[in-house]
Amino acid sequence: MKRKEIPQLTNQEWFPPILKLYINEFVTWFVGKVNAAKPFLPVVNEGLKYADKIIAMQMNVGAGFESLAPLLDKNIPVEEVMLKNFTADKKGLYISVNAFHQLKPDEALDVLDKISASGNPVVIVEGNNDSLWQAFGMTVILPLSILISAPFVKPFHFGRLIFTYLIPVILLVSVLDGFIALFKLYAPADLDEMIQKIQNRNYTWRSGKMDNGRGGKIIYLIGYANDGTK
Repeated sequence: MKRKEIPQLTNQEWFPPILKLYINEFVTWFVGKVNAAKPFLPVVNEGLKYADKIIAMQMNVGAGFESLAPLLDKNIPVEEVMLKNFTADKKGLYISVNAFHQLKPDEALDVLDKISASGNPVVIVEGNNDSLWQAFGMTVILPLSILISAPFVKPFHFGRLIFTYLIPVILLVSVLDGFIALFKLYAPADLDEMIQKIQNRNYTWRSGKMDNGRGGKIIYLIGYANDGTK
């Protein structure tokens, strides 16, 4: 498996919660502004062919399901569950947005195994990938975006300005954690390797990359029971 397990600063217990909040709010706000969740829609809409409800799997990281939600049909019911200590006891399309890489391989396999055993469909989408273009974005475009947009991020916090410009913790941690996250991504080959270990064989899986419309790629995984019923 190419994916690496590297600790990120914002995942550490000692990291100040208020700074993690500022960083997550920026990421969510920025992803919304550039409409970065839009490339997920073809995969999500395909998954919705097999369910009438969405189960959003959350990790309390920035640009999660909340970045995709505004683009979906408002009539689709949505319920949230946590990826940690996960159980697949609800019926619907399980969706993870920009969060699956936070799970260790055994945790990720356990989530997919439980969903497939339940017979529910699942969609995993990640807006980043391990390309050189993405690395350039994390090390050059991201810090410039933070510096330019910090006063305009909603909700506004005066503390965000302090820790962006006077004490640039937000800037430094965002760049470092964003770069580390690229190594933690499950590439399609990693996902395919994981799928081979799943017990339920009466299930169809497909992984891959798709253009994001801005010169980059998204990573996706979709799975559903072979009977194809909702």
